Amino acid sequence: MDENNGKPLENGEKQTEVEKQITEIEDKVTARKKKVKKEAREWLVALVSAVLIVVVIQSFLFRIIRVDGSSMNDTLANGERLFVTVADVRFGDVHRDDVVICHYPNRWHDWFNLGILKTREYFVKRVVAVPGDTIKCERGVTHVLYEQDGETVDEVLDERFAEFFVSASPFDYEAYTLGEDEYFVVGDNRYNSHDSRDWNGPDVEGGDGNDGNDANNVGPISKKDIVGHVREVIWPLGKIRGVK
Repeated sequence: MDENNGKPLENGEKQTEVEKQITEIEDKVTARKKKVKKEAREWLVALVSAVLIVVVIQSFLFRIIRVDGSSMNDTLANGERLFVTVADVRFGDVHRDDVVICHYPNRWHDWFNLGILKTREYFVKRVVAVPGDTIKCERGVTHVLYEQDGETVDEVLDERFAEFFVSASPFDYEAYTLGEDEYFVVGDNRYNSHDSRDWNGPDVEGGDGNDGNDANNVGPISKKDIVGHVREVIWPLGKIRGVK
């Protein structure tokens, strides 16, 4: 028997007590739902904020990039982590001899080989020619010509390739002066690097006789393809050093 201060509850009072308990339960459920929604909103805001911060940092400040492969030996080794500044490239100039992180035209990483989820691939290379410099290929050997201290410098990038060609190679092309938004990038491991030298010159569509979407054709890249300037090796700890 329900009692209230030692007195039996009337039917009306019992009904009121039950309704009160139901109301209390409903209030608790409503409060819990509001708390869960509030926490979910807070987590969502925190997640979106974190993503935005990462995007801003990577777009305007710096990135950490891992070296994959041996194309920059002996300057950089496979597996090393690089500190890459972004703002100086985005808002400043790219100079000859800068080590940069870049993309190649028409080169994408297809995560599931289905053509659905593709991202741009990163490459670490050295800028060997900037707007106004001249590039040519003779007997398979790439030459970069530019003015320095009033004299014309002819920098030969890969002279050993001449050993394979007596007179001319199928990869040769006439002298070409880079336009105002063209840069030539090459790996320091000159004989084991896929880079701007994989190009048959400006007069061949696609660079190798194929259409312009050929992923193996590189040639000159534009400034928008250059992500940042490599400044430091920050990992492994025993290999920390500046990059020049």
